[in-house]
Amino acid sequence: MSCKSMYHRFEEEKRKGLDFEKAMEMYRDVEGSIRTHKIELQELQHVKQEPEEISHLQEHISEGERLLQEIKTLRVH
Repeated sequence: MSCKSMYHRFEEEKRKGLDFEKAMEMYRDVEGSIRTHKIELQELQHVKQEPEEISHLQEHISEGERLLQEIKTLRVH
């Protein structure tokens, strides 16, 4: 699942009433996605090819990191 679709899923869950367990599950999913993107990015940078794909992955990583920050700022009531 892309970081953008995870963000939409996160927003939908917030509207429905996000609980702690669901927030942690989403956090782990996003964290795993970012980790995968970073590995792909390293591989592409190593072979010094695909500048458009490198840029695209960097964008996904940034989106994912912003989503992680948003999840981290959630308050449990």
